[in-house]
Amino acid sequence: MRSSRGDTIIEVLLAITVFSLVSIATMTIMNQGTNAAQRALEITHVRQEIDAQAEALRATQQAAATGANTAWSQIAQHGDTSVYSNDTACPRSLGDVSGTFIMDARTARPYTANWLEDINLTTSPPYAQVLYDTGSPKSYGIWIERTFTEGGTLPDLYSFTVNACWQGAGLDHPLKLETVVRLYDPGS
Repeated sequence: MRSSRGDTIIEVLLAITVFSLVSIATMTIMNQGTNAAQRALEITHVRQEIDAQAEALRATQQAAATGANTAWSQIAQHGDTSVYSNDTACPRSLGDVSGTFIMDARTARPYTANWLEDINLTTSPPYAQVLYDTGSPKSYGIWIERTFTEGGTLPDLYSFTVNACWQGAGLDHPLKLETVVRLYDPGS
């Protein structure tokens, strides 16, 4: 006589538990990978936006050096702009980044009024960028700070810090990037 033996309830529960743990671990790793890929894509796009702002600054300075009528005098004012140093949030209003500006990368013109939009709204783009579809540029998490250094016997120096701040995918703190563009005053 052959005895047949089935799985006990303990064995079935153990198998379900192991399968559940493996499934949860796999989904967690996949989710982290997706978030990392999304952040990498966002960083790439934001770097392109920062580069566009930096090139607009350089174009404005070059146009002033050749004597063309430019907006260099608007962005190259003696004195420094405010520095935004909040590590836990992106700027929400122009009061947070007073005196700063953005460049219209299409025309190399500065915008100093009513250009900053709140990056934290649900209708905001997913990463820091400047949008041009509204007539005048609107910035979501990108701004330029200025630092002036008097040159004395050398030309005056301007350090423009192009900042970007946005809430990255899967993070509880904002992502921030910046680059510094140093330009000499062509008129000094």
